Amino acid sequence: MQSSLESSGFFETFNSDADDFDLEDDDFPTGTMSFNGRLVISGSPNVFPVLETGGRGIVFVPEDKSTDCDGDDHIDDSICRGYGMSVNTDPQNIKFDIISTRINENQRKQHVFYTLMVLKTEGVDTDKALIDRRYSDFAALYKALKKDHSKLLEGVNFPGKVFGQKSNLNPEVIEARRCAFESFLQKVHTHKEVLHHPAYRKFFYLPELCEATEHLKGGELKHSLKLLLNSLHLQVKLCDQVREIIATLAAIVVIHEAQSKFEEADRYATAALELIDEDHYCSYLIPLLDTTARLRWKLKKDKSTIERHLAHVQRTSGIDVDCAFTLRELAVTRFSM
Repeated sequence: MQSSLESSGFFETFNSDADDFDLEDDDFPTGTMSFNGRLVISGSPNVFPVLETGGRGIVFVPEDKSTDCDGDDHIDDSICRGYGMSVNTDPQNIKFDIISTRINENQRKQHVFYTLMVLKTEGVDTDKALIDRRYSDFAALYKALKKDHSKLLEGVNFPGKVFGQKSNLNPEVIEARRCAFESFLQKVHTHKEVLHHPAYRKFFYLPELCEATEHLKGGELKHSLKLLLNSLHLQVKLCDQVREIIATLAAIVVIHEAQSKFEEADRYATAALELIDEDHYCSYLIPLLDTTARLRWKLKKDKSTIERHLAHVQRTSGIDVDCAFTLRELAVTRFSM
């Protein structure tokens, strides 16, 4: 159903032919209002009831900083807990939920960020996947998909720019956009043409994966690991290309080994090798096998099967382990090769 804000004229119709400047309409001068947390709109903006009361107003829940990586000594997921990983090609039973919004000040401007959670609705989902995106990010994705797959977006009511007396800071505008963004993603995510579209990958994975790679280069392992795990969960849930999932797993292996967490490193390396299967020409295969053999030795586990596999791949591919890239070299050059 169309948002009451859109139907009352607060939004212009989104123009997919707009230039990039038009996508930046979630900027506004600082010095007006700033807060950080969850916004739930239910009436007059002057009342602040508790969530469960059913009252009217804006409900603000302070941001939970308990998962900040500065305080995390251990970050895990289903692979780390020993449950393994399965990669599907059809992202069924996925729900997109914008769980909070916040206003971030940046020099002379303020931006509204929408915190998007991607959930599996079947069974118990213990692999957290959260990203923060602005209106301009959603608009860029919509514009790219509209250009290449316009039929898939039929019926999508994407919010346009705000005009008149309403600003992007207005709680009603934020709430209407939140609903529209969720509906947009829910409609398009099951189409394979969308899943592998460069704009889709840029929206969900690439910013954090690139940032994680930079942190890894700089030796900031904890920051890098947090970003990589979150990106991995998104890649698996949204059926990213297998070779990209392997690359993320490999970077996680590098970090765990550098942190002397050999058991965790072995589990992620095993998951990556299972995805590679019999692809002897995958650039990650030899360095992963070499790393896994080293990890098994450190863990005092049997490494004979891994070593035989490594020897077979070297004979088949004609590439010696000493001539192949190391796993770390592949990880830090992932986006520069």
